[in-house]
Amino acid sequence: MTTTAYVLFYALAAAASPLVLTATFVVIRSEQPRASSIAFLTGYLLGTMVAAALGLLLGQAAVDRLESHETIEAVLALLLGIALITTGLRRRRDPVPPATEKSRTDSIMARLRHVRPGAALSVAAFLGFGGPKRLVLTLLAMASISQADLRLVGGLTLYVLYVAVATVLVSVPVAIVVVGGSRAAEIISRSESWLQTNAAVVRLWLTLGLGIALVVDGVIRLL
Repeated sequence: MTTTAYVLFYALAAAASPLVLTATFVVIRSEQPRASSIAFLTGYLLGTMVAAALGLLLGQAAVDRLESHETIEAVLALLLGIALITTGLRRRRDPVPPATEKSRTDSIMARLRHVRPGAALSVAAFLGFGGPKRLVLTLLAMASISQADLRLVGGLTLYVLYVAVATVLVSVPVAIVVVGGSRAAEIISRSESWLQTNAAVVRLWLTLGLGIALVVDGVIRLL
């Protein structure tokens, strides 16, 4: 695949998060929907941009100092893929989420239900920076940019592309609310209802599908 294709793939994989989409819906339905939604999007963008900038620095350092950086990237993709497949298979056997995962999700949602714009920004920045999966995907995307030996404009373009695509599940609903106002409530309500009903299935197949794709990618890179 080309560098652009890799960046798009990793960005879409990072964006695919039912937790983030659910959190966005909760903020949109808060007491100050427009202000909180804009703050949430701003924080999410900032968190993603910081993580991507760090990824670029680490990726460039790996290119400059490690002769086997491509192998390391392939192994990272392979290990993340295996971890996701294992998680997906475990969820298929036991659809009830582990207590730690449920507690983390409940904690985030509880903070967002009556959130003020400042708090929405800080929570979103944490989500945008990401947990282990999102961070590894960001690192892989930025490493692809670093090793492509692009000029400044080309590298920045792909950096912006990654940030834009990786934040799409927040930016699109927020844009709908900002532009549509109260008329967007029905659309958001239907989408949230569907997600609540199908969250477990969506999470399962996203996890398995992404895991398989990363394993294939890692194996191809190692061959």
